[in-house]
Amino acid sequence: MSVISLTLSNYIMIAEMLGLWVLLDSNIHLKRRTINVTRCVIVLIFIEAICWAVERYLREIGYLTTARIILAPTIYLLHPVILLGIMEMADFIKKRRILFYLPVLISAPILYTSQWTHLIYWFDDKNLYIAADNIMRYYPYFLFLLYVILFVGAYMIRYSHSGTAERKGILISIIAASVGVVLHIIFEIDVDYSTLFASLLIIYYLSLYVLTAKEDTLTQLLNRQCYYADMEKMADKITAVVSVDMNDLKKINDSQGHDAGDKALKKVAECLGKSKQKNKKVYRIGGDEFAVFYMGKTEEEVKEDIEKMRKALSETPYVCAFGYEMVLDKDISAAMIQADAEMYANKAKIKNNNERKIAAHREATISVLHEALGSGMWGMEFDEDGNMVSVEWSPEFRKMIGYTDENDFPNELESWSDLLHPDDKAAVLKDFNETINDYSGKKNYDVEYRLKVKNGEWRWFHALGRLLRRDNGVPLAYVGMFVDINAKKTGRK
Repeated sequence: MSVISLTLSNYIMIAEMLGLWVLLDSNIHLKRRTINVTRCVIVLIFIEAICWAVERYLREIGYLTTARIILAPTIYLLHPVILLGIMEMADFIKKRRILFYLPVLISAPILYTSQWTHLIYWFDDKNLYIAADNIMRYYPYFLFLLYVILFVGAYMIRYSHSGTAERKGILISIIAASVGVVLHIIFEIDVDYSTLFASLLIIYYLSLYVLTAKEDTLTQLLNRQCYYADMEKMADKITAVVSVDMNDLKKINDSQGHDAGDKALKKVAECLGKSKQKNKKVYRIGGDEFAVFYMGKTEEEVKEDIEKMRKALSETPYVCAFGYEMVLDKDISAAMIQADAEMYANKAKIKNNNERKIAAHREATISVLHEALGSGMWGMEFDEDGNMVSVEWSPEFRKMIGYTDENDFPNELESWSDLLHPDDKAAVLKDFNETINDYSGKKNYDVEYRLKVKNGEWRWFHALGRLLRRDNGVPLAYVGMFVDINAKKTGRK
């Protein structure tokens, strides 16, 4: 055996693998990890071819060598390891990696010690291969078959939402190759599988490239290009469309960072595609926009699935607005416009409800704080010329001084200033107005005074105020709070 003979006997495989190696540098769709793993698989196929050639050379000599004892189990293990590598290319096994690798890890010591245990096979002194006289003789083939089954299952699950044509292509190749392997085993024809692996890898890589080009790289849903292609290609099959929009993605990105936003999008995508229905396709068509196509589904079935998606989302911190439209006699684009309109109406309703909840919560919180502090808020607004245009006394302040509403204590400055104690009024109003007229922004309103409450009693209050100004210094708003300090000043409540 020479390098030349080894090269010529594997010329097709070498040419295919070198070509694929070069093509990997131009790939714009696949992840860097996928490209690196693909290169590792190519190296493993080359190693398998070399090991096979060396082992074939060693079997022709008339005596047993240690090299052959090592090479035989190595070749048996390389076959499932190459399939594991192909599965790693598409991240099939990232969640249960140890379970996928376990059969190989268990098999390694069994195969490498079989020369002495005679459990599967062994070589006699004359270098002849002797298989065990029981079913264990087929153990390496069963191991390989196990990984073929695992690969097919993982492939079908991973790309269950993708087109059938791509899946069928790789599955036909795998099944045809597996049949060939079985026939070789039945007729006891020993052959190098490196060329077979090389061809399968190229076909698989092509299908993976096509499938990945159809995917949104972040969420693994179908992408925008696929959305438009399917809208045209499946126009006679689509019976309903759904428009979905995620709420508050920008807020998540701005407050928590883009990693949190990406995590949110992945979770939303998982909820939308959770049901894995055969006649349902989910697309990410924009930053926070999604679309769903249903083929052959009734309106009741569509509404039921939307509720399932909503329920899945309810178990997350994220909210989506939904709108759907049955296609009927419309074209897909027109149906999608209607679904968008319904989605935006749903989005406005969600936003309105959320704002009401937030406002009610904020109002309740402020009310509790004022009650605990014995305080009340006030606020005033100014026009662009610095003239006061509105005054607002809070319900808490009115309650503190014995009034109930705007009817008996109007939102006017005089409602308050007319109740100031004669001995305090001039100083309080002077401080109040000086704060407004101090365009330097250094002065703050901070005074104590007596105010006549509704029952005629004079009570002490501490008032604080802060003035908000426009860029040119003109007052914009005057906000502050009152605190009842009567007990502190008089020793009585």
